Order: sequence, then structure tokens, then C-alpha cells
Amino acid sequence: MEHQVDDFKLIEAFRNGDQKAFEEIVRRYHRQVANIIYLTLGNREEVDDLSQEVFVRVFRSLERFAYDSSLYSWIYRIAVNLCIDEIRRKKIRKLIPLDFLTEKKLEGEKKSKVIVTASDELLQKEKEEVIRGALGKLSPLHRTVILLREYQDLSYGEIAKTLRISQQAVKSRIFRAREELRELLKDYFQERT
Repeated sequence: MEHQVDDFKLIEAFRNGDQKAFEEIVRRYHRQVANIIYLTLGNREEVDDLSQEVFVRVFRSLERFAYDSSLYSWIYRIAVNLCIDEIRRKKIRKLIPLDFLTEKKLEGEKKSKVIVTASDELLQKEKEEVIRGALGKLSPLHRTVILLREYQDLSYGEIAKTLRISQQAVKSRIFRAREELRELLKDYFQERT
């Protein structure tokens, strides 16, 4: 909540002509925007250009920000909509490498392990590859809700606002995506039990 109040102060400062406030918004959210673009489109070459486009849209629209969601959710909605437009424009459906996605999870896992053996690391890399492949087989809608929920830690409400769908639709898509992933990954995990 404190972070949201700070964001709202930055918006007010920007509206009052403080360009440094906008630079702080960009600094604060640039990595998350780059991550969602990369995770959604799977193309590193497009990340910089599309991130810049997201913040151009934020700059142009910040005067109309309504304070009915967090700044984070609002920027994410802009980023996701831009990605959806890009997918439609190119009609691309790719397997998506999830390097950024696993980085966050791995940091937490590595901190929690006292001793990591070489075989543990190999098994972890293999598991990541299998999960990456399974996520790449999901529809863009299912992949997006899973990424926002499981890897960006957004609440159902934040995802609903980001994607402009109902919370029930979010829950339904996440349920279907998890079922699909469970089916895609069942052979891999059965081999290991």
C-alpha cells in the first residue's frame, strides 16, 4: 500500500510538470515491462522497442490515470495490450523461452538450499526446460494468466484489471491452464516418482 501511495505521489508530481517523476516511474517499472514483453512474445530483439512504446503510451495517458487501480496494474495492462496487438499483427504463436521467468523462482530456491550439488542443478535445468516447453504449448490467453499469477505474483483482481476481464474469467482461465499444464507434464513427473 505504501508503494502505491508513493506511485500516486509520482503521478501528481508528473502532472505538475516534474519530468524527474516520470523518469522514476520508468526506472521503477522498466524491468517488469521488459519481462512481460519477453515472456509473452519470446523475442529479445523486440523488448527494447516495445518497452519504449509502452512508456510512450504511459507518458501520453498518465494525465487520464483514474486512481482506480495500482500504477503497476495499469502499466501492466498497457504492456499486455501492446503484446496482444503485436501478436495479432504478426499472428505469431511461438514456444516461449522463459529465462526471466525462472530467474526469480530460482533465486528463491537457491537461497533456501544450503547445499546445491551439480546433479541438483542439472535436474533443475532439465525441469525448467520441460516446464518452459509445456508453457510454450499453452494458448496465449492461458499462458498470459499463468505468467501473471505464478511468476509475477499478481492477485486475481490485478489480473482481471490488467486483462480487462472478470475475476471469474481469470479463475477459469487459470484453472484450465493448470489442468493443461498438469496434462502436459504428467509423464515427466511420473518418471521421477
